Amino acid sequence: MTKNLDITKLAEEIMLDITNSRLPLHNILLKSSRLSLLLDIPENVKLFKQWAEYAELNQFIVETYKTSIEAAKDRDISIASSNPYQIVSPGFGNSAERKRLKEEAQQVTQYLAKYRTDTYNFALDIYTKWQFGNIAQSIFEKKRNNVEPILREIFSDIKQRLNSIEQNIASENPEDWKNSVASCRTLLMDIADILNPPQGADDRNRFINRLKDFVAPRVESETKKKFLKNYYDELKKRIEYTMEMTQGGAHKQRPKQQEAEDVVLYTYLIIADLIAIYNENKVNTSANME
Repeated sequence: MTKNLDITKLAEEIMLDITNSRLPLHNILLKSSRLSLLLDIPENVKLFKQWAEYAELNQFIVETYKTSIEAAKDRDISIASSNPYQIVSPGFGNSAERKRLKEEAQQVTQYLAKYRTDTYNFALDIYTKWQFGNIAQSIFEKKRNNVEPILREIFSDIKQRLNSIEQNIASENPEDWKNSVASCRTLLMDIADILNPPQGADDRNRFINRLKDFVAPRVESETKKKFLKNYYDELKKRIEYTMEMTQGGAHKQRPKQQEAEDVVLYTYLIIADLIAIYNENKVNTSANME
């Protein structure tokens, strides 16, 4: 969660720095390089550093343009000749120098404007994506807080298991992403064994089907039944796909982080549904006994 907030906060700072002119451009570009480092985009880290160096060196040209132009101004002179037939010319003066200064300042200004615009768009894109990520993570935390107390009645080690899944999915190591998916699969299998125990050895790996069979008679709405069926089938496909990528002795393939995150997302949502149904059934059973 901390990394998400750091990235979002830094991206927002960069946008405010640009729109409110709070910092020199080269400082903003260095902050953008740091943001790229947090995002693990090495090419952008290097690019923003190069832009920062150029911006710092050439900002002086823009700031001193008016002074330089004033210094290159032609002085007022009076030219005369005693020869009435002679054509007197004041010469070219400093017009060439003024033209050079103007073109140089225009070119530098265009580059700096491009850096400013591209950097703002980069920060805006990152802020939009990661702000949504923060919202999604908050949803995770809310669902976890709702279901964890009930899950603790079933699994004494549920907190450690959920922490392990979250730490693995946040890792930079693809092997950890695979472990996160495997942990989701194991957790769902264990929940299925409790809610709808297998009837035989072959039934053990049919945990998704057993979960669907547990849910179906407890849901009155046919529309919701169809929705949950599709929901569970989708999770089954994602688990099978990511687990197949890790099978075999060579272990050459690993699930991409986004694929593993999708499995975790579906697992959290389905567990929340299962626990809600389990808890409701438990309450109703207790009420009937009374």
